[in-house]
Amino acid sequence: MKVRRQNRKEPSRRMGVGRAFNNSNRPSVIRSTLVTGVNPAKSKSQPCNLIKNSLSIGTWNVRSLESTSSKLYELSTTASKYGIDILGVTETHRPGIDEILLDNGGLLINSGRTDGIRRQGVGLFLSKKIKNSLISYIPVSERILSVRLHSKHINISVIVAYAPTEDANDDAKTDFYQQLSDVFRDLAKQDIKLMCGDFNARVTSDNQLWSGVIGSHSLHSSANENGKKLMDFCALHRLTIGGTLFQHRDVHKGTWKSPDGKTVTQIDHVCISTDCDSALIPLL
Repeated sequence: MKVRRQNRKEPSRRMGVGRAFNNSNRPSVIRSTLVTGVNPAKSKSQPCNLIKNSLSIGTWNVRSLESTSSKLYELSTTASKYGIDILGVTETHRPGIDEILLDNGGLLINSGRTDGIRRQGVGLFLSKKIKNSLISYIPVSERILSVRLHSKHINISVIVAYAPTEDANDDAKTDFYQQLSDVFRDLAKQDIKLMCGDFNARVTSDNQLWSGVIGSHSLHSSANENGKKLMDFCALHRLTIGGTLFQHRDVHKGTWKSPDGKTVTQIDHVCISTDCDSALIPLL
């Protein structure tokens, strides 16, 4: 992916900020025709074949994108560095709902809290190459964002999710997965489904009872409570947890490290429709 040079000192001046929603009434569906910097007509006349062409997909807990300059600049340059086309972003800490044109030509869609509190928040980055494929998005909550992309033969529904922590109360976890199930039930049945984000979920490497849901290469030998909930959800909605399919060194499997560096866990995941799991190819 070609990226034009950026002004590292003043990146915010070169970033376009789209519409922002801060009221408590969330829009149900936001069409691409209303999104700054997206040309859906181009996608219709010259649709990308997102299925045939290789796409780099990832997820990143950024801990904060509050700043409109340095943090967004870091997101922009990191996505360009690794050639990422679709990136689920969690813990943006950006309140409200907004769309941001990044300096690399990509688009960030954010779904945050509507009470002004700078906590939680999820987003989806789309590269310059595929942002015109956006059909619509639904900012479900500060923990869930649903985005639909147009492709030449079959469309893709992408869900970004940020689950409650393992220590959260059971009601919060139940409410989260109930809302996530409601979102999945409303997705077009023929779409390929991608789900990515921070699920605070350690899943087991023992896949004997979870055929089609996990492979045998998780970092962990046993699942925590959040991991069991994620596996149950994936089994119900026919999803496969991609990071468990590939044999890597353990050092390459971890997605979170404790401040003291002594604990490494694999709690961020990319999931795909089970019928399409063979399309996943590891980057490492």
